[in-house]
Amino acid sequence: MKILDVGCGNVKIAGAVGIDVSPATQADVVHDLNRIPWPLAAGEFDRVNCQDVLEHLDDVIAAMEEIHRVLKPGGAVTIRVPHFSSVQAFTDITHKHFFSTQSFDYFSPTASLFLHYSTARFAVEIARLTLWRPYRFLGIEFLANAFPLRYEKMFAFVFPAQFIEFRLKALPAERR
Repeated sequence: MKILDVGCGNVKIAGAVGIDVSPATQADVVHDLNRIPWPLAAGEFDRVNCQDVLEHLDDVIAAMEEIHRVLKPGGAVTIRVPHFSSVQAFTDITHKHFFSTQSFDYFSPTASLFLHYSTARFAVEIARLTLWRPYRFLGIEFLANAFPLRYEKMFAFVFPAQFIEFRLKALPAERR
């Protein structure tokens, strides 16, 4: 299995190909991820990992299109991004985007009203919230994940989350 670790920094997944903007990292490919296309072959990877990177990029849609391009058909992408209710989302001044459990529905042919903005298609297999430790112990994280829309609309700023983890499956791109 060939894995691409996007924005790998110095904690690259063992055996993965790392891509990062900084030459002072474990990156195998040094490249500004805001510059499209990325210097990677289409359909090269079985899996793409994006941990704590998409929130720093200028254009999340363009990045997702590149991820779709470099994935093999049916390939998987794992993503971790800050939840909009997290204080950490606002602490890092390099963050440009914050996310909800529905953010990647943007690319889902069964869930999005915005399919005309991209031809990349993904099935959202998992969207899992991680809340701060006290809320986990109280069972609030369990309830937030059981009822994510209700949590985000009514309780996200009462019991804030830390981040969201997604697993997406690449679907065939739509033709224009």
